[in-house]
Amino acid sequence: MSSEPLIEVGGLTKAYRIWESPSSRLTVPFLEAASALLPKGSSARRALARHASSRFRDFYALRDVSFCIRRGEATGIIGRNGSGKSTLLQLIAGTLMPTAGSVRTSGRISALLELGSGFNPDFTGRENVFLNGAIYGFTHAEMDTRMDEVTAFADIGEFIDQPVKTYSSGMMMRLAFAVAVNVQPDVLIIDEALAVGDVFFSQKCFQRIREIVHRGATLIFVSHDMGAVQSLCDRALLLNQGSLMFDGVPEDCVSRYFNLHKVSMKSGQSVAGKHPPVNPAVLNSVRSGDILSTAKSRHGDKALEIAAAVVVDGHGAATWDFEMMHRAAVRMHLRANAEIKRPSAGIQLHDRMGNLVFAAGTPQLRFPLPALSKGEEILLEFRIALSLQPGAYTLSLDAAEFDEDNPNVGAFYDRIGGLGPLNVGNFGSGALPFYGIAQLPMDISYL
Repeated sequence: MSSEPLIEVGGLTKAYRIWESPSSRLTVPFLEAASALLPKGSSARRALARHASSRFRDFYALRDVSFCIRRGEATGIIGRNGSGKSTLLQLIAGTLMPTAGSVRTSGRISALLELGSGFNPDFTGRENVFLNGAIYGFTHAEMDTRMDEVTAFADIGEFIDQPVKTYSSGMMMRLAFAVAVNVQPDVLIIDEALAVGDVFFSQKCFQRIREIVHRGATLIFVSHDMGAVQSLCDRALLLNQGSLMFDGVPEDCVSRYFNLHKVSMKSGQSVAGKHPPVNPAVLNSVRSGDILSTAKSRHGDKALEIAAAVVVDGHGAATWDFEMMHRAAVRMHLRANAEIKRPSAGIQLHDRMGNLVFAAGTPQLRFPLPALSKGEEILLEFRIALSLQPGAYTLSLDAAEFDEDNPNVGAFYDRIGGLGPLNVGNFGSGALPFYGIAQLPMDISYL
């Protein structure tokens, strides 16, 4: 990867005026122009300025955002709706002007932003290909040499010669993506567009994106699909209410994204029951084989803390090495440092490419944990069959509080990533290899 910066964002701020009434759009510019004609510091100028400012308020879509993206980096941008992601992309693409700060870009930028943006609805698909080519600086002859590849990738058949206004959203996205990836971009920007297409076209798009990045182009990818962000990107930015909260590895960024969720607690909805008392002998074995010191990352306020953890085999011996198809167990010591009404814990496995192989926790396994008072401790054991290809994997652990309305989301209190490596091998067990990431239960019989 080159150290050459293609995108430099410094102190970037974008504010929009929220008007008190429709008439304020007309009166405020006149009031501001009139105040500018009066002597600086005069009471009349200040009065006019106050009167003008009382007719609107500023909404900051972005506030003082700074970062640098270098050639060859694949960067994901995530955040909740309204966090400023699309605004940031439009500022980078040059379709918006900043209120303050600066954006410096180099090279050809190909941006797939709002669906259908850059297309003339009355032009045919073919005519729009040439139109977009001209916008990117290509001559008609240059785009003509690319036309066969564009039409083959879009795969919309005879509709390429029909007006774009007759297209479905999926057809529009197919053509827009086909153009965006065939103009040899230095920077490819994608904003949620791939959510529209069918699964087969999405797979083709992701494959092409990987090819473009492999050739040295820079990717900026915005999506609510956290798996896609972690798969495609080697870096991620987290925006929250217009501010840059985190800039780092995608796994940590995604866990912080989920931590923005405010847990919904309903009166009297904590899980009833008591957990068994902590076995001192088991606790000592977990502490003696504690793996947390090998972690590559950790964050959270530790209201529910992972105090220690160990990986053991079927005999209870601490190890990182396992036979393919055998079981591993993760023993986890949890401590509540505050009252936790709906505690949960979980594990994740990632392969050597950082792809998420498996993730599950107590809510998904229908194993409800009782509410914990401050100072209470519990011991859990997660048992998992390693139906995986031989190789090295990393383990992540989390302690959280899940949402009453949606057990699949919640607030992370302790997130520990990059534990391991956990090695899965085929050491003469007789287990035959299979294709794919994991082996699914499957039977075969004669009919």
